[in-house]
Amino acid sequence: MLCYRAPYPLRSGSEIRMYQFVEMLSEVYDIDLFYLEEQKVQDAEMAPLYEKCHSVEKFRVPVPVRCLQTGIGYVFRGWPLQLGYFYSAAMYRRIKEVVSGYDKVLCMHIRMMSYIMKLPAKTREKLHVYFDGIDAISMNYRNSYETSLGIKKLINGMEYRRMEKYEAMVYGAVKDSILISERDRDYIKQTLGVECDPAVIYNYAIDHGYKQGVKKEKRTLAFMGKMNYAPNVDAVLYFVKEVFPSLKTEYPDLQFQIIGGNASKEIQALSGTEGVQLLGFVESPAQYLQSATIVIAPMISGSGLQNKIVQAMYLGAPVLTTPIGAEGLCDVSQDEIIIADSSGDMIRKLKKYLGDDAREEREAIGNCARAYIQKYYSYEGVKKQVHEFFGADRA
Repeated sequence: MLCYRAPYPLRSGSEIRMYQFVEMLSEVYDIDLFYLEEQKVQDAEMAPLYEKCHSVEKFRVPVPVRCLQTGIGYVFRGWPLQLGYFYSAAMYRRIKEVVSGYDKVLCMHIRMMSYIMKLPAKTREKLHVYFDGIDAISMNYRNSYETSLGIKKLINGMEYRRMEKYEAMVYGAVKDSILISERDRDYIKQTLGVECDPAVIYNYAIDHGYKQGVKKEKRTLAFMGKMNYAPNVDAVLYFVKEVFPSLKTEYPDLQFQIIGGNASKEIQALSGTEGVQLLGFVESPAQYLQSATIVIAPMISGSGLQNKIVQAMYLGAPVLTTPIGAEGLCDVSQDEIIIADSSGDMIRKLKKYLGDDAREEREAIGNCARAYIQKYYSYEGVKKQVHEFFGADRA
């Protein structure tokens, strides 16, 4: 199993995805895990991962080398920018040395497929490669391109165009591929025009500590996510600029809590905004999400299934999001989640649901949300899909 960062501790959606596959596949297979180390983590923190793997090997590439490789990969290999950034020559040598001895090879994310595609053709043809792209990454960058300005727009434009070509090549070359939502699958098949048939396998909902009867804070909005991840940054900045001021005028006591570590400079700058609280990383996010009047996910970019939404819905929280945020969810209706398709619509709906007389409506949405997640995103249901896809029932 090849990962572009440590699957544990769980700090972001990609780590949740990778660790969940470790959990489910380790019930049947011996997993040898290779990953790129981004930051030093104590072995004690990694214990849950080590317990589920047969072996774990990590490879570290200094940031200056990563930056150099990014340029080399882009100019001389035709790679998207991020492939060079997540490339380790030592990892490639190790993969090339041992890969022929494995029954199955699982690449997590498009960033890891460069290692497989670089292998000699004879070696590659004998491998049974499974590829979990997680999201349609070029769609993510295309969305960011459409909403960004200046140098960010230039970089996002370069990246989505280069990534579209690379994704099309990889999905066309790999027989067994997976994506996290129907939206991402349709993008690869229809927008990119790739003749492939990726399976759609969701993440299961993690129980962060659901409790019945949690008292709601009066007029509190909450957002949870890794706060240096571009779609999360875009969402929060958009909300604070375009939506929050109107709500604050209507409800002067309104508080907006931002939950998540590694805040970017733009997010840190919001700490001086009246009514905005930067909580950073919290050990028990459930208590904040359950006590919030409404959990928001005002996504204006990004792709895939939004874990932040799934987790909040599992906790029975009423969630408001945008069409982009909801597109990763299957068969969802506004009985289970509130969807706002513009800034004005978001302002209107939040003013309505923040009102004292909307308590019963909020509770009804939260109850439907929890039932919906239990139906579609349970551990046993997702594990069954994963085991069938990998042939674990025949292993």
